[in-house]
Amino acid sequence: MTEDKEEHVEVPKEISILKRNLRLLKRIIFGKKKPPLFLRVVSILAIVWSLLTIIALLSILALLLFSSDVAVVADLQAIDLKFYISYAGLHLVTVLAVILMWRQKIFGYYLFILTNLLMPFWVSFFLPVFRFNVYFLIPSGAFIFLFGIYFWVLKLKHKKEEEKKELPEDNQEKEQIEQ
Repeated sequence: MTEDKEEHVEVPKEISILKRNLRLLKRIIFGKKKPPLFLRVVSILAIVWSLLTIIALLSILALLLFSSDVAVVADLQAIDLKFYISYAGLHLVTVLAVILMWRQKIFGYYLFILTNLLMPFWVSFFLPVFRFNVYFLIPSGAFIFLFGIYFWVLKLKHKKEEEKKELPEDNQEKEQIEQ
């Protein structure tokens, strides 16, 4: 009889703990409230872009540190190794800014603008000759424009709609007080 009771005891699953912790981490990073669809799509694209850039920079850094036989390495070694680390750090700050924008914080937008305006000029801090590449401005400008559309057009429109919804409730409360 005691053997039957021991067999029916359920063992807690390790996967549920992992799921719960991942869900908690997601809530801590992204918050409880989901942003509008437009902001979600643009934020995911910006995070993916920055994470791919970070992976590429760290891969180049690993290539430079661990293999000297590749012909391309000579061209890449013209730039200091600190560039790759700092540029990856700049993209990490960009990811942080996007997370703040996901939470609909305007400070995230300003931080995003700052980091994205620094990116095209970042190479000039590490090379003796300034070489500006206009192609670096295309993704930065596109993301700044798209996030700007949300924060300066769509968010203001959403606030006005919420205020209009709140006004009838206030009028009903006033009428109840008067009666």
